[in-house]
Amino acid sequence: MSEGRSYFFNSLPNLYKALKKASHEKEARELIRNFLKSSFNEDLSEKVNCFLETGVGFIPADMDYFRLYTELMQLYTNRLFYSTAVLAGVLCERICYDILSNQKIKIGENEPLSKDAIARLYKMNLFDLIQLLGSWGLIKEKTMKEMIEINNKRNQYVHPAKSKLDMHKDSLDMVKRIKKILENEFGIDVDPKGLVKT
Repeated sequence: MSEGRSYFFNSLPNLYKALKKASHEKEARELIRNFLKSSFNEDLSEKVNCFLETGVGFIPADMDYFRLYTELMQLYTNRLFYSTAVLAGVLCERICYDILSNQKIKIGENEPLSKDAIARLYKMNLFDLIQLLGSWGLIKEKTMKEMIEINNKRNQYVHPAKSKLDMHKDSLDMVKRIKKILENEFGIDVDPKGLVKT
């Protein structure tokens, strides 16, 4: 190995295979389980704080974006801030696609978009897609602003500059912006008396 470099070596999978081969699979699985529990519990109090920071909200769970939304919450709770920031951008794009799929978009004299035109929409970069949805009136102006902020911040993480990034602060900000978008576009309001209004 080269001097001056650091390496990561995960020996547990090999240890598991060796123990399994020696007919000790049950003990091997217990060893892995205990390792994962201890590594998760190392910073459990910070994870609890992150979980509480995500807040609450009433949002539909029957669209494709929701699986990514739950993954985003798990990443943030587990303090994987860089991954949270990047996934927020992917989630923002998925929300755009869900909004598109729920619309019957027509052009000109009420002609529906062709299949080719729809396919091209799904190949647009996120900034252009956000602008298009805004110009077509498919998203609210405040949603468009939140989406653009998420896209800009996501780009800072995917194409990092020399300036230092505050990953915890930025990822929490992006989680909050995603929640605002979902509440703006799909949300359910709860009045002070607790009556749900859709």
